[in-house]
Amino acid sequence: MLKGINSIHFIGIGGIGMSGLAKVMFELDYRISGSDIKENNLIDYLKKKGIKIYGKHDLQNIKDADLIVISSAILWDNPELNEAKRRKIPIVSRGEFLSYLVNAGEGIVVAGTHGKTTTTSLIASLLLKAGKNPTIFIGGELSEIGGNSYLGTGRYVVAESDESDGSFLFLHPKIAVLTNLEDDHLEYYGSQDKLNRAFKNFSSQLKSGGTLIVNQDNEKIRKISQTIGKSSSQNIISYGLHQGNLCAEKIKYYPLSSSFQIKYKTKPLGEVNFPLPGEHNIYNCLAALLVGIHLGISWNKIKDALSSFRGVKRRFEVIGEARSVLIVDDYAHHPTEIKATLKVAQKMNRRIIAIFQPHRYTRTRLFLNKFPFSFQKVDILILTQIYEAGEHPTPGINGKLLFEAIKKERSLPTYYLDTFEEIIDFLMKQIREKDLVITMGAGNIREVGEKLLTKLNCS
Repeated sequence: MLKGINSIHFIGIGGIGMSGLAKVMFELDYRISGSDIKENNLIDYLKKKGIKIYGKHDLQNIKDADLIVISSAILWDNPELNEAKRRKIPIVSRGEFLSYLVNAGEGIVVAGTHGKTTTTSLIASLLLKAGKNPTIFIGGELSEIGGNSYLGTGRYVVAESDESDGSFLFLHPKIAVLTNLEDDHLEYYGSQDKLNRAFKNFSSQLKSGGTLIVNQDNEKIRKISQTIGKSSSQNIISYGLHQGNLCAEKIKYYPLSSSFQIKYKTKPLGEVNFPLPGEHNIYNCLAALLVGIHLGISWNKIKDALSSFRGVKRRFEVIGEARSVLIVDDYAHHPTEIKATLKVAQKMNRRIIAIFQPHRYTRTRLFLNKFPFSFQKVDILILTQIYEAGEHPTPGINGKLLFEAIKKERSLPTYYLDTFEEIIDFLMKQIREKDLVITMGAGNIREVGEKLLTKLNCS
């Protein structure tokens, strides 16, 4: 597909997936340009590398483009997109473009409802420390590579997939990791059955001799692997806390870490001291560990790599501490993720003030009856308006509706504040020593924590 292509233009280049692709293609000596109406740190980074980025969408932006890559957040009336169609410039989605790079090598792809970014980052970190030097595409920012993508020289391509728009079906990896499966993105699929079928199709299209690594404790994933195992010759290996080829035992939980013993096919391997908190992160660690074992990496290298992992931005990330108030940010935006994140927070033995920014109108509507039971033990809960993520507003669905639904199920203080400024002013009046303030959501809610930290340091 890239034969004869010299100049690539990315519409919506500031997205986490788009910016990573643009960076790698720039390092492969393609002429790269992009457009995005929102500024962020990813765009600043690309500009510093020398990539031309336009702050508005205009016909002239694509005048030299041989190929257009489009973000799923871009609407079909975009002027650059329409001009590309008029000029018959090839147009591909971000997911399809990623497949050109993953499918050309030995792809190691992570799929699932939760834990994709951390699991992908752990695998990438492990392979880097084992000297495999993979190319990497992550839906988050990994400190070890200084961002969300990395151009390696090895044969492996480690990538986080995206099931939200079905684009993971473009991928044909050598190794696929299935972390878990829950109801999400039903605005695209229409039903849980269709989502399950998409995961089954993805799991069935590995390269010849491929390996499927599955979370045996997740019921939906277990059923998919059992179905595939009956009709496919591909290798299937499993992990879990309760069942699987690889298991964690004698688990000890600490406020910001955990430790556990590893057993593989009934054989004890040793202890892992893992620097991320919570049961959900142990699952992520087990998936990465199993990839390492499958690739023949020594136990000592695997253990040392996982024990020294430095984390991913926005995954229970400590923004800072001021006046004995700890400020944490997390990407959690699904009811299950919120519960897992707050379970970790509760182990810190602090009063918890949580600020939640709902993500997308469709998700808010889908989980309107589930969100109220995710925040039960938060001491003070603040909700704000929905982060639309490119969606058109849905009549009647808004932050206040979710606030009312949650308030009915909570006896503890719950508030709705429309703007970040109102939230920060409110927090400055409410917080006290030893509080844990945690911002949660897939939008820009992190800004609240950053600005609060600045204000606390200045007061």
